Amino acid sequence: MRLGILGGLLAALVALPAAPAAPAPAKVAPRVQTVTFSIRNRVFHEFRDVQSVRVGQDFGLGDTDFSARVVQFVPDFEMDLASRKVVSRSDQPNNPAFKVVVRKGKVPQDTTWAFLNMPPHFGRKSFFAFHVIRIDFTGHAPIVADTTALSPPPDTTARAPHAPGTRDTLGR
Repeated sequence: MRLGILGGLLAALVALPAAPAAPAPAKVAPRVQTVTFSIRNRVFHEFRDVQSVRVGQDFGLGDTDFSARVVQFVPDFEMDLASRKVVSRSDQPNNPAFKVVVRKGKVPQDTTWAFLNMPPHFGRKSFFAFHVIRIDFTGHAPIVADTTALSPPPDTTARAPHAPGTRDTLGR
């Protein structure tokens, strides 16, 4: 009789519906503390600047009369090419982008996007190009760009060594 009761209890426990699983904790959208840009100039190719700024903060561009401001952060950038509307596919920094407005004095000169996962680009009227190299968040680990893919190609103007006793076309 004892086995029958235990067997019945065991069968009842197995037949009971499982308690609903606790919902997975929702991912909280990370908040940008600072973004670090590598900045280039279209005309002056030797110009290089690195700035670490907050969203909404004005910052100077080298020793020029130009300044810039980050006006928007899109954590997972996507653009509808038909409507040219920018949206975020999620609230997680999967394809982070920053909208930057460049001013000369108080007059806007250019608006451009800076990306973490793509090389910097110049718009038709742009003097400056911005590349995101680091993003520091509140409540999320920092994200650092892989800048090895953006390094310049090796110098191809160097002469290759010649075998002893041979000369190149210039007689060297």
